[in-house]
Amino acid sequence: MTLEDAAHDLHHPCVPDDAFCGRAPELAALRSDFEAAVAGTPRLVLLEGPGGIGKTALVRRFLDTVDDDTCVLHASGEENESALPCGVLAQLVGQSPLPVPETLAGLVRTPQSLHANLPALSAGFGLIDLLSEVQGKGPVVLVVDDAHWADPESLNALTFALRRLRHDRVLAVVALRDPHVPELPEGLRRLLTDARTRRLALDGLSPDELAALSDQLGVARLPHSASLRLHTHTHGNPLHARALLDQVPSAVLLDVTTPLPAPRSYAMLVLANLAGCGTQAQRLVQAVSVLGLSCRLQVAARLAKVAQPLPALERAVKAGLLREAHGGPGAPEISFPHPLVHAAVYQDIGPAQRAALHTRAAALVADEYSTLRHRVLAATGPDEQLAAALAACARREAATGQWAVAGTHLRHASRVATSPRERDRLAVESVEALLLDGRVQEAAELAAGLSECADPALRGYVRGYVARVQGRTQAAWTLLVDAWEQCDQEREPALAARAAEQLSYAAVMCGQAASAARWAERAQRLSTAQGPSRMLRFNHLIALGLSGRAKEGIALAADLPDPMIVPLKSIDLLLARGELRLWSDDLHGACHDLRGAVANCRATTVPLRLLSTSALAQTLHRLGEWDEALIHAESAASIADDADQWWLKPVTHGVAAQILAARGAFDRAAEHLRTAGEGPDGAETPVAYAYGVCAQGHCADARGEPRAVVAALRPLLGFAEQDGVNEPGVVDWQPLLVDALVQLGELDEAEAVLGPYEELARARGRHSALASAARIRGNLLAARREPQRAQAAYARAQDHAAQAPLPYLRARVALDHGAFLRRIGRRSLAIAQLQAAYTAMTGLGALPYRARCVRELSACGRAAPPLAADERGQDGVGDDLDGALTPQELAVARLAAQGLTNRQIATALALSVKTIEYHLGHTYAKLGITSRIGLVQRLGPQERSSPSAG
Repeated sequence: MTLEDAAHDLHHPCVPDDAFCGRAPELAALRSDFEAAVAGTPRLVLLEGPGGIGKTALVRRFLDTVDDDTCVLHASGEENESALPCGVLAQLVGQSPLPVPETLAGLVRTPQSLHANLPALSAGFGLIDLLSEVQGKGPVVLVVDDAHWADPESLNALTFALRRLRHDRVLAVVALRDPHVPELPEGLRRLLTDARTRRLALDGLSPDELAALSDQLGVARLPHSASLRLHTHTHGNPLHARALLDQVPSAVLLDVTTPLPAPRSYAMLVLANLAGCGTQAQRLVQAVSVLGLSCRLQVAARLAKVAQPLPALERAVKAGLLREAHGGPGAPEISFPHPLVHAAVYQDIGPAQRAALHTRAAALVADEYSTLRHRVLAATGPDEQLAAALAACARREAATGQWAVAGTHLRHASRVATSPRERDRLAVESVEALLLDGRVQEAAELAAGLSECADPALRGYVRGYVARVQGRTQAAWTLLVDAWEQCDQEREPALAARAAEQLSYAAVMCGQAASAARWAERAQRLSTAQGPSRMLRFNHLIALGLSGRAKEGIALAADLPDPMIVPLKSIDLLLARGELRLWSDDLHGACHDLRGAVANCRATTVPLRLLSTSALAQTLHRLGEWDEALIHAESAASIADDADQWWLKPVTHGVAAQILAARGAFDRAAEHLRTAGEGPDGAETPVAYAYGVCAQGHCADARGEPRAVVAALRPLLGFAEQDGVNEPGVVDWQPLLVDALVQLGELDEAEAVLGPYEELARARGRHSALASAARIRGNLLAARREPQRAQAAYARAQDHAAQAPLPYLRARVALDHGAFLRRIGRRSLAIAQLQAAYTAMTGLGALPYRARCVRELSACGRAAPPLAADERGQDGVGDDLDGALTPQELAVARLAAQGLTNRQIATALALSVKTIEYHLGHTYAKLGITSRIGLVQRLGPQERSSPSAG
């Protein structure tokens, strides 16, 4: 490994570890952010720069300045360990001063065996729990060095946790070469490059700083001419400079007429130290490198065949190659001081010796995961028994939802399979597991690398599956249809069923619901078992709903037990039923189903988790529970981003944008709209596209910009043939468009849009759609100066709105009706309607629409009614009025009033326990109460969906 690649200072016995120069501005910035974290405002710092620039040294110096009560969790990625699932997370967990959460305890007990046994979302929740517990003892500094070499599972868990820190005493420092390196997950990249993240880009040291460094390292202080030459030669790179100051004689350093040599490689320095340790120490260090970054001394000694390991360990420690940390009486734990030392030692072992060591190691370790890992590393070619063992282990893990380890094992199994056919099949299984774990890019690369000689049906299926998840639905459809046609259904019914399942979902995304239902039924006929995505029945029911057969779909899932105890195998049916109930105006039933789905989806696939969270957000939004709806909507959006689920980004970000815009938080809404616009276009995924542009329409409507509404929504008029886009209860963009056209005087076009919508709403019998249709019919008739017919339409709207729990819709009907009554001179009736709308909009926190109520009331000569004590402050996003609760505080308070514990609330809202405690503390202070009893008294009794709502 060259010094260009080395990211850290060499741990060399001749180089003082405390040698450090410069970086005063960076240290001041870190200290400032640390003080903010101590005060309860979490901070994230990106430390970037090329290898050897001094990122690690800067972090070390900063850590020397923090208080003794600070908990430091420090981990580092390593190139040779990047394929070890949760390896970096295990380093963090192992440094916890407190017992770690049960979800992460396995990483401490058997770090080499259970790294992969946590789904990405569970690992993220576990890290949140760990940070919540540890910061109770003092502030936390979490450092991930060389993040570009960290394993994806750890980075995804880190991203999930960092997104959810709100009022935690945590300073997170992520050090890497460049945030745009391809190894970094897209979600973490966006987080690190966000405007709220402090970015410290390190440059080289100045000539004067290099001179000071030479003094600290015991070399005669360089004069300016010599330090300037050293700076020119190394561009001030501290690692290169340190290597030269250590390696080059002083006479050469001082003689500016003599060219400076290039630094020797990092590996050469490490191996030089190793060569001087003696045979026993060399064998011990090599054995440790085979076992990993750390291991038990006893295991390493047995592998190295060193009878007396302590003298050998002592020599290795003195040489800076190993370090010792006692894990308990008689069981010392040994590790490398830095991953690069490990890499240098491991890479120097010859292929034959390395294979022999891994073969012996496989017999020494106690767990199946480590045994298989060593067998894979020892393999020199195809191995039928190893491939079978890996595949069997992977399928057991997949059956319990452990898609990360399943995908890794299947990939290894594919590489050692003895026949090309089996190799391709195992690779396809690996792609499926990777997709279900949210590792889309990795899956895409593996699918693209499938041999062109592979079974065309298998190849078309897996590439079509990848294209579908990437949002390239038309390409997916072509590939999957070809796979279906190429497949021999009698000999390969399982493959045919999987292709049909993916075609079903592609058809849903294309807005071809009838076709989707047919493909789902074909898949069910071919196989009694669900495919690996576990979404076949979900696809079938959703297809029925999008084609107007929601009642039929709900009936197919009628026999499920209580949503909170639905078994994992039936979560897809529960989720589908909840979605169909949402579209059918059974909002309370939908909420109950979807809370159960969210609570039970943690151990299942990323798509199911994402869909359940998004559907719950939509349901809560319609129910008027906007605070909690927003938390779930933004959680779903972050999952879609982190797991590269492009096909659903317009939905998740669109729902969040719609809620924020209705509250007047236009800047935050605009951020979500930008991300929603990054998803596939309408031709690829028309239903998801409709959600995205409908959100644009809602934002423009809240701003009072009818032309922008029309510009956003007119393209949807070209989707008349796509099921779901026009289905009442699904997206419902037509009322927005008709309202805007009426305001612009485009009454004929408004009638052309409204007529078909009214007809379909009547056919479906959906009260929400009928209420919206009647409201906008009233607006259209009022614009045509037909007051009697308009009054009748508003009355119908109010009758239908009263049949469903839709507070915002009722308020919009009252607002439009009141404005109409004012314009025809019936002021007393208008005031009654407008005051009702004002009260409802205030309760929802719908600032732009409440402002319209105020304007209409003022035009009636009536001031807006004063806010009740429990209404003040609910209308702003983060407003700090006297006695006010922010939306987040209100959401937490309502769940607490239901009797949920802090941990249950944190789980339900995907936040840390510390953040829940923070919100409750502020809520108590604002409301002048001291307990949850006070919450019940102030908020009233809250209906509790389930004690495991999270």
